[in-house]
Amino acid sequence: MATTDTRGGTERRDRFSVWLTATVAIMFLLPLATAAFAPENAGMALCMMLFYVVNPIYSAILGYRCGKDIRRMRYLPPVSATTFLAGSWLFFDMAEPCFAAYAAVYLAISEAMMWLSHMLRKTLKQEQPNDTQKHT
Repeated sequence: MATTDTRGGTERRDRFSVWLTATVAIMFLLPLATAAFAPENAGMALCMMLFYVVNPIYSAILGYRCGKDIRRMRYLPPVSATTFLAGSWLFFDMAEPCFAAYAAVYLAISEAMMWLSHMLRKTLKQEQPNDTQKHT
């Protein structure tokens, strides 16, 4: 396990690595597994689950998490959408424009959640009373 320096840099890099690994697994390896191992009938159902359930939920969770450390993790939503696009074009149909639309929607979901969580975090920090001021 990595140790943390005084500013928490190693821990943050570890978190980035974990989210990058999860992105590759969900957006690249799941379409590969679906295309390679699922029978035709089940493959179509699994693809619909990936495109309409798993990937949007993952994009929202990723965006929310990136908003908590926006300085270091702001690159993950575009990486996630690009990884999805590369995997789907590679394993299903090259240059299919529908996959680009899905990637754009996943990117929009991630970016919106990243902005929302960043603004929420900022608002909550401003609403906390300052400990240095004395309440009378």
